Amino acid sequence: MMDGRELQYGDLPIIVMSKDPVTQLLSWFRFSRTDSIFRPEKYLGSFLKKPFEVRQDFTQPGQMEYRFRTPADYWNQFYFAMEALRRTGAPVHFVCYEQLVATPAPCLSAMSRFLDLPRPFDPGTAVTIPQHTIGASNDIDQPANPTANQASFDPARADLASALVRIGWRNANTILRAIDDDVLDATGRAGFRKTCRQAIGPAAMLRSLVGLW
Repeated sequence: MMDGRELQYGDLPIIVMSKDPVTQLLSWFRFSRTDSIFRPEKYLGSFLKKPFEVRQDFTQPGQMEYRFRTPADYWNQFYFAMEALRRTGAPVHFVCYEQLVATPAPCLSAMSRFLDLPRPFDPGTAVTIPQHTIGASNDIDQPANPTANQASFDPARADLASALVRIGWRNANTILRAIDDDVLDATGRAGFRKTCRQAIGPAAMLRSLVGLW
């Protein structure tokens, strides 16, 4: 399969897993502060508004580098490209992380049907979901402590509420203003803006008022 001459492009099924833009951009911000492939940025607010630069390895010179208007622009561009590929008839299947953890059996069943497995996954199968959040949380303020008491995992929200608390409503609005509705729809997130308003809480509003970001 690594030989491009033998790989029949367009026939290989592609499963595109996506996280909601708020949680995803928060994760990218944390990742950018670890000398990763993203150019580092100290503050979340400036990270969301500055050009988003991606390189194979920022610690090495002479690497291919890509630049997008903002991190949200990269989110838009990537999933728009995948949806455009699907519209051409290529076998592309979108899976929402939120839906996968909230209703895993139907999602796994849909993936197995898409892959045309000889024995599709039974949507009635019981699937065990972890009862607690993993240690590597999206906590900006302090490093994750795997030994600390872990909070209960809410699969219905899939970390969106906690991400909103950590970034504040002001930064969330910056993300939502830059995300295209048609791309949200393509990834299976019609009505996501309403979901954010429902998930927002007093702690997220307070974070915005403090103005530390």
